[in-house]
Amino acid sequence: MDGKINKSETCYTCSVCGDEATCYKLYGAEAVCHSCRIFFRRIVTAKKTLTCIMPEPDKCSFDKFTRNKCRSCRYSKCLGVGMNPFLVGSCRQVKQSSDVAKDHTQQARIFCSESDKSRNLSVSECTKKTLILKYEELSDTIYLHPQGVYMKKLFQVDQLFYEQAKLNQRKIEFPSDYIVTIKKVLDSIALPFLANFLPGFSTDTLQRIAENSSITMLGLYTGLEQCFVHGSILDQFQHSYLVSPAFLDFCRKSFPGIEHSKAVPIDSYDMFKSPWAPSIEDEDFVEENIVNLIDLVSGDVEVARLLNLLALFSPVRLSLNKKESFSLKQFQSKISIMIYNHLLNKEVFDNVAALESVSKLAKVVENMNRCGQIFQEGIIHHQEGDVLEDIEKMDIGALDVNF
Repeated sequence: MDGKINKSETCYTCSVCGDEATCYKLYGAEAVCHSCRIFFRRIVTAKKTLTCIMPEPDKCSFDKFTRNKCRSCRYSKCLGVGMNPFLVGSCRQVKQSSDVAKDHTQQARIFCSESDKSRNLSVSECTKKTLILKYEELSDTIYLHPQGVYMKKLFQVDQLFYEQAKLNQRKIEFPSDYIVTIKKVLDSIALPFLANFLPGFSTDTLQRIAENSSITMLGLYTGLEQCFVHGSILDQFQHSYLVSPAFLDFCRKSFPGIEHSKAVPIDSYDMFKSPWAPSIEDEDFVEENIVNLIDLVSGDVEVARLLNLLALFSPVRLSLNKKESFSLKQFQSKISIMIYNHLLNKEVFDNVAALESVSKLAKVVENMNRCGQIFQEGIIHHQEGDVLEDIEKMDIGALDVNF
């Protein structure tokens, strides 16, 4: 005996049904037996809606002997212990089809099945730490997964961005589908995140809220990046987004020197060279709200992180029933109070100033949804060789215009 434990031979208890299990990460969860592993994979692959065999509001209880009686409750328990549908199929190399985004959306809908009652966290139990850790955990399953959308589609784009940024280029280029792909990634994180804290919502409603809040996040991320342009790219990244320490370590290893490279302002992006939107009004709206956000955040990392959370629970102009609206308002209120308390602890804020700032921040978050829509639907991608003239310098008399 050399004193070492062979983990592959060590038995543990399955966190789903209580049967014997080998302790290793499987679909995002630890200690899952072979039977539950196969069950979970089949349910996700079948893409069926499950219904509990017990009448509401009862819920089945089961063990290794009765686990096959109710598939709905067994699947809910799988989700409750951390098993992630996005990771099904990750144990083998697969050729991704052109509709990979559709597959992710379909699996995400299963992930937050309406029958999932095992993760019901009340608003009072949700702290800032609870919310942020859950978002970071879910984002890691998307960003760090070897076969995920980020690694297969966006990692090389970020590599190219970093190489351009290191050279201090004033025309950093991105592919035309970059924002669309980022939006799909944000959808994939937002949907299971919301399902953890809004368990009574239907899958369709969660889907609509996630897609709406992801549009807000598109605008908010762009704005928050401009709040942190005086540090490094790594500082800009970790202060603007909700990302885990594991992903930051991945960035340090993948992009050597990122902690020393100067942050990138928005006017360095080729996609935001005017005219970049169909109307000057859209460009002015985005610029005005980014300026307001910079002024309100004032380089405060804590405010930036809380704004991310507020955006996730603040769908804009979305039709919801009274119960759904009330549940969301509870989270909006709780996060707004977190921002208020944080500001009130700063010497420059009194009660009135803190309340006014929270109100203005909430309005900017709402406006960032419109900014996200403009980014998603309205960015003009100019072809190489296009000549963009300054309208202020154009010779109007030389134009052939018939009035």
